[in-house]
Amino acid sequence: MVRVFMLNILLFLVTTGYGQSKDEKMVSGQLDRLNKAMVDKNKAVLEDIYHANMWYGHSNGRLDDKQAAIKDVMEGPVDFITLEAADRKIQVVDKNATIRFIFEAKATNNGLEQTIRIGVMTVWKNEKSGWKLFARQAYKL
Repeated sequence: MVRVFMLNILLFLVTTGYGQSKDEKMVSGQLDRLNKAMVDKNKAVLEDIYHANMWYGHSNGRLDDKQAAIKDVMEGPVDFITLEAADRKIQVVDKNATIRFIFEAKATNNGLEQTIRIGVMTVWKNEKSGWKLFARQAYKL
């Protein structure tokens, strides 16, 4: 009986120890929402997710503020067909979170099809209205 009890406790600790916290799930959901908004060119969602003081770093070294990043999604030469955030690593500390991931996308760039695969690190702030993207930096793999 003691063995069964100890086994159940061990299984409980193993399964709950590796699950995502509520904050990790929420910030990960915001990243999914952001990716969908970039594919759908949904300006209202981008306005909501991007923090007012956000910096958006591209893998080519270009740096955008909130308005420039929104304009780039809405009017820029890249039109996303699919966008995935693979191999996510999420860390939440107080009201801040980082997500590191592999940005994998199919897109057209000035009408030419391309595949994009870059590394990205994002910084999120938890505010009264929810998790907001505060900073993003992409890098070439």
